[in-house]
Amino acid sequence: MEHPTRQSLLGNATVQMILVIIIVALANTWSAGSFLRLDLTQDRIYSLDLTTRALMVRLDKPLLVKVYFSQNLQAPYHNHEQTLIDTLEDLRAYSKGLMDIQVIDPTNVRELEEEAQRFGIQPIQYRYRSANLTEMKKVFMGAALVYGDQQKVLPAITQTQTLEYELAKAIKSLVSDEERKTIGWTTGFGEPDLLTGSGPLETLRTQLSESYNLARIPVGGSGLIDESVDALFVVGPQRPLSQRALYQLDQFLMRGGSLAFFVTHTKPDLRNYRPQNVYHGLEPLIGHYGVQVNRDLVVDRASNGVMRLPVRQGRYLVQMPVNYPLLPKANDLNKDNLIVKDLDSMLFPFVSSLSVADPLPDGITAQVLAKTGAASGRIKGVRTIDPNAFKLVDPGEERGPWPVLVSLSGSWTSFFANSDIPPAPNSEQSIEEDDPASQLRTGAQARLIVSGSADFLANNLTFMLNLSDWMAQDDSLVGIRSKMVDLPPLEHPEPKQAKVMKAANMLFGPLVMLLIGVLRWAARRRTAFAATHKNDAKPEVA
Repeated sequence: MEHPTRQSLLGNATVQMILVIIIVALANTWSAGSFLRLDLTQDRIYSLDLTTRALMVRLDKPLLVKVYFSQNLQAPYHNHEQTLIDTLEDLRAYSKGLMDIQVIDPTNVRELEEEAQRFGIQPIQYRYRSANLTEMKKVFMGAALVYGDQQKVLPAITQTQTLEYELAKAIKSLVSDEERKTIGWTTGFGEPDLLTGSGPLETLRTQLSESYNLARIPVGGSGLIDESVDALFVVGPQRPLSQRALYQLDQFLMRGGSLAFFVTHTKPDLRNYRPQNVYHGLEPLIGHYGVQVNRDLVVDRASNGVMRLPVRQGRYLVQMPVNYPLLPKANDLNKDNLIVKDLDSMLFPFVSSLSVADPLPDGITAQVLAKTGAASGRIKGVRTIDPNAFKLVDPGEERGPWPVLVSLSGSWTSFFANSDIPPAPNSEQSIEEDDPASQLRTGAQARLIVSGSADFLANNLTFMLNLSDWMAQDDSLVGIRSKMVDLPPLEHPEPKQAKVMKAANMLFGPLVMLLIGVLRWAARRRTAFAATHKNDAKPEVA
């Protein structure tokens, strides 16, 4: 047999190496124009949404992203820059080569700091800690998107859970030429002023104002709601609305406007734990549209929110977090609906249950977006809202689950179809604005939301932003906002389920050990039995 020479082996190795280099070069060339990612997460949170990719395809001129980020930041900001750059690189893969990224550290460089500030990226205070030193520093954590003569800025990227949404929203505003839509809030009957409220309402107002015009809409006077208003919120009126106000809301829905009712029947007095009944006069109107807001309170002892309440400790009253059954947490959300499908739960403080009409008005479809748990109940005629009063099931309590948020869509018949136009009080109305010929008795396609909690808004900001987009007929970014790159919260099990889980946790380990012991004992017994019979089977040798 003839063995290969040293020269032939060296030649084969050289050819193989050249082929490997050629294959790697061709693979890199192919991958430069292609993009592939394997994302095994349930909601594909590490992959760009189809809407985001579609926005990048709409680019028709260069998009420059200037990232101004200080280096060597400590937790919790140590990975923010890399997360931002990774997301931008993903966006660039779909930009048809029209996107460019520049990463700049402007810290302590006067020209670069001034450049960042001209874009609107201001330094923020950052607490720096080392082994021997703790001090406050000014750092930059922002990005500017420049598209022709337009620009959008992310001035402070202090969290990355909604980074894709923030970037998609900025890019959409650059590539879209649509006019800003208007979202209104009714006033005139004791409603909270959502355009001046603080805390969570201020956060909601700030985020909505980035995409929409916001306006107070007085109701009950002359005229109708302005045609420029696309969506309208009716939140917590404390006095009965006049017939004129109801007519204005009805005509707004008839012309195709999106309308949301967040009404309450119980206003809590947490000093004396007394419920105060609220009469807003909206029941006939909402009932005509297909939903009844019941005069009750939903209580949930298994899944609820926490409220800081005064608790006596000795001679003192101390504010302590207390699980409050009158703050039911709805975990049963409609996963087929865009605005709630990616949410884990929603809080409904002092909420009344809803009843959907059966049958619904012709041409109307309804979806229950949220229901309380099976362990929840509803109570009529509540006399105290002391959390201690709800430790035991009330004799008249009806067991759940109960709908607490409903959406409807379709074309309604006017609530005033068979009535004259209610006159406006104390005003000289023109014949034109109240001309019976201008009254809409059948409506265009519209959207309606109903909830029995007025305090719902401040406790569910993500949903409210989703809802605003849905009502303004701008659904494109809803799914991106709800996609949170974060660990999902642990769901609180039902009491029966918790008992089963506890029993399984206690018995599983001992049962497994017992099974292993039995199997081991059986194996040893089988081995000993086989050895004994083997010896018995040997013939005796004389």
